Amino acid sequence: MIIAGYTGKNQKVVQQHIDELKALGISPPPRVPMIYDLSPELIQVTDQITVVQNHSSGEAEAILLDINGVWYLGLGSDHTDRVLEATSIQKSKQVCLKPISSQVWPLDHIRDYWDEIEIESWVIKDGVQHVYQKGTLGSFMNPDELLRIVRERDYESSGIAIFCGTLPLQVGTFLFGETFLAQLRDPKNGNTIQLKYNIKVLKDAEEE
Repeated sequence: MIIAGYTGKNQKVVQQHIDELKALGISPPPRVPMIYDLSPELIQVTDQITVVQNHSSGEAEAILLDINGVWYLGLGSDHTDRVLEATSIQKSKQVCLKPISSQVWPLDHIRDYWDEIEIESWVIKDGVQHVYQKGTLGSFMNPDELLRIVRERDYESSGIAIFCGTLPLQVGTFLFGETFLAQLRDPKNGNTIQLKYNIKVLKDAEEE
């Protein structure tokens, strides 16, 4: 499994995001896009994950899945520890499970209108549902371009899962809630892929 970061098609917007992260104490990436190599066992089809302390949050992402040599499009959440992120982005991603949808679409079925596929996420915090992210896959580089970069950097392997990047937040800041929801929607036929999971906070032995 790899997670591609800073994959926005508009590089000026990408740089603005890098500057925002820098202001929060997160070091700028050494190259763009970044590719983070993570443990494949983090990928789970699940309705609940567990975390230590409530300072992690989800990120809705389209994912490319190589299943028996055929590419599919699915939906995942790059759940990330935001405190650890200031120390190491890769480590902050490695410590959290990555829930993914049980449903996928053949990439060839939507390849010609990838840019039009809608993606949205919500966070339920204190019982209130907030719109968290909203946009289209047209915000990101084309999947063929991303796959080319993956090959050039020698990350390609059979059975790989590639998280393709995430959208800016609608709320302006991270929300640490109890439930994360996301959806891909095909505007041509109304089909959707949905993802929903709860975040359970473990008892923190160091605070007892």
